[in-house]
Formats: sequence, C-alpha cells, structure tokens
Amino acid sequence: MAGPGAGTGLAARRLRALPAPVLLLPALGGWFSAGLALEAAQRRLFPWLAVAFGAGALLFLTVADGPAVLAAPLGCGIALAGAAFGLRARAVAPALLLAAAFVFFGFSAAAYRTASVAAPVLARTVIAPLHGFVEALEEREEGARLVVRVLRLGEMPASERPARVRVSYRRADNLKPGDYVEAKARLLPPPEPARPGGYDFSRDAYFRGIGAVGSLLGQAAVKPPPEPAPLALRLAAGLDEARNALTRRIAESNGGQPGAVAAALVTGKRGLIDQPTNDTLRAAGIYHVVTMVRNSRQIDELVSALCSPACDYEPR
Repeated sequence: MAGPGAGTGLAARRLRALPAPVLLLPALGGWFSAGLALEAAQRRLFPWLAVAFGAGALLFLTVADGPAVLAAPLGCGIALAGAAFGLRARAVAPALLLAAAFVFFGFSAAAYRTASVAAPVLARTVIAPLHGFVEALEEREEGARLVVRVLRLGEMPASERPARVRVSYRRADNLKPGDYVEAKARLLPPPEPARPGGYDFSRDAYFRGIGAVGSLLGQAAVKPPPEPAPLALRLAAGLDEARNALTRRIAESNGGQPGAVAAALVTGKRGLIDQPTNDTLRAAGIYHVVTMVRNSRQIDELVSALCSPACDYEPR
C-alpha cells in the first residue's frame, strides 16, 4: 500500500518533468509567428495599427509628467531595435516594426494634443466681472449652460485668466451664441473625480479649453463687443445656434421627455432631459447612446481648428 506521501511525491515528479519556462519561449514564438502570418494572409493586420496608435496615446496619458519626456524616445528606440533585430530571421519583423512605429505616433499625437490645448486653469474660487463671447449655449429646464470665450475677468492678468469658462444662467432667454456679454460670475476650478477611477471632468475640461466652471450672478447684459469676434468663433456659434433651433423644433414636435430624448439623439443637446429620465436611461443601460451623440461638439472644434489659420491671416 502506498504511503501518505506517495501522492505528493508523484505530483512533485510530474512538476519536475514539465519543461522550464525558458524552453517554452520558442514554442510561443512559433505560435505568435503563425498567428501573425495568418492575420497577414487574411488581410487583417491593418486594423491593428489603430490599436497600436491608441496604445501609444494611452501610454502618454498614464505616465507621469516627468518620465513622459523620456518615455517616447526610449520606448520607441527599444521597440524599433527589437523589431530590427528580429528582421534578420523572421518574416513578421516588418509588422512588428510598423506596430512599434504607430505606438510612437500615438504617443506623439497625444503629447501634441495635450500641449496644443494647454490653457490657464483657475486655481481658486473667484467672484468677478466676466466679459466675453458666448461660444455655445445649451438650453435646460432651469435655464441654460453657457461656454464663454473670456476676454476679461476682473483684474486677472492674461497669464492666469481661463480662455473659456462654463457657467450656468437661469435667465438666458435674451442670449444666443455669438453674443458679447458682461456679467458678474462666481467661478471655481474644474472639479476632480468624485471617487478613484470615476469620471474626471477636469481632464475633459482641459481638452475642451475650459479653465473654470460656475454660474452668472444677477443679470447678464448683452453689449456691443470691443473687438470683432474671431471668424472661427462666429462659425462655431452659428453652428451651435442651428443645433439649438433644431433641438427646440424636435422637442416641441414630440413633446415632453420623449421629445427631449429624441432631440438629444439628433443634436447631442441633452439639457432638456430631466434627472428622472436620465436615471431611467442609465438603469436601462442605454445612456451611452445619448452621450455618444454628445460628442458632436467635436464638429464645432473641427470648425474652429480649420478656420483658425484664416483668422490669423493678415493681408499685406
């Protein structure tokens, strides 16, 4: 009869009989090469370039500010050197080389985007007169939410003054995108995530050029602008006004919350959806449909980006 330690001894012998992890590397390499060759034969490698590009952008957004400067050339050098070394004997090396290059491209694109939208962010709560152009307006049940391109904020110097602020206003019937307004505003820094891993509005605001949030106090006065609005702002404001008009038309035609949801699905303007309806959409797991349409704000940003060179051009 086998002793009590027989089972343990058999398991130990079987474990020792397994190949060392190093011995598995050639098999894993062959499996990877075969899979890559199959993807190439079926013309399915091209979509992976987008994955590599996104991985590079994600890498930039997750590293700290200090190492980010060295991570791009270092990571690119290591990846390209490894791919070039494999080029001597493997047919899959060009694919690896291209993937490594797109990781670097994604990293560089994220770094450029982050630097190109850099703008002052309010560091403390401020109550001061606000002067600027209404760049976007979203009608809500309790008023409106405005994005204001700031020209002056009290006596704050330009180096500290946010380029854009997002403010709520309860009496916005007399306002429209493109208006030059003067009002007293209470502004705060963009809020940080409420919990670890939660929605980071401050990051979203940074990439939209919004350096403060808050509300307008009292009555906002529409005044003649001290200088003409930039062409990009006028075009973006006109597009936003058209979206608002379409939102009102759809909401009035359908009526109630069904009209508000229908308008949001078409124009991306969610301001008319009340909180109970928002909660219902989230509970049903379909709120992402409305939030995806919300990204049509990027159309406005594209108009601004395309027209900025025209705004800066001065004929001789």
